[in-house]
Amino acid sequence: PDPLSDITRIRMRTRANRCLYPGATFQGTQKSGRNSYDVTVTIVDVDFATSFLCGYLCIRGLTDDWPELTTYFDAEIIGSRHGFLTQNWGASENEDLVHWSRFPAFRQIKHEAKRPRLTIDDRDRGAVFMRWKEKFLVPDHRVHDINGASFAGFYYVCVDFNPAATASSNTVCDVVTDDERGGRKQQRTRRGSNTKKTSVTRSPASPVPYAAPVATMSGFYYHQNSEPYQQLSLSHVPETCSSSFEFR
Repeated sequence: PDPLSDITRIRMRTRANRCLYPGATFQGTQKSGRNSYDVTVTIVDVDFATSFLCGYLCIRGLTDDWPELTTYFDAEIIGSRHGFLTQNWGASENEDLVHWSRFPAFRQIKHEAKRPRLTIDDRDRGAVFMRWKEKFLVPDHRVHDINGASFAGFYYVCVDFNPAATASSNTVCDVVTDDERGGRKQQRTRRGSNTKKTSVTRSPASPVPYAAPVATMSGFYYHQNSEPYQQLSLSHVPETCSSSFEFR
């Protein structure tokens, strides 16, 4: 074909969804027993049309030999193509339901799941469910055996686009104090009070700035021979700008 011809009409466009786009970063921890490890997840590619996502998972401090361990993973996005039943990697239906039920978002939509594979319709529910399967170590894919670490299992993952907001409120808090002279108790507010009968001009309260909720990513690692319910707790790292490249 002519190298100068316009191929815009036939190129493949990445189909992302909110914070799930190529280059998106999530940071947080993975807890295993009493231990906690720093984790960074970077999305490499995502295509909701084919229910596919892939990326890198970097965990720090897991082993002495590998202070920073990075693996590449493929993900199945739960929907009409992939159901909540794993049917692979040693996971039974009971294990699937126990793990998925740990996500509050799943408990709200589990009645929609359809047999036999517990699939759901492809539409926006404010959350995305996935299964991650780590494939190999980065950068040396030939390493398969790591002392103190294993990626033979998989992750149950939920990305919640609208987590519960924890915005601070500028409310008046009543504080009860003792009056030194009469032993009486009177109410005061954190903004201050005046016990004299004088008029006080109060300026209107300044509006509290609203911060959009940051998407969260949570997950549970499963393997028959591993400690159960090793938990991922990550948050999306917002970007002020984004860029994309196309090679022709």
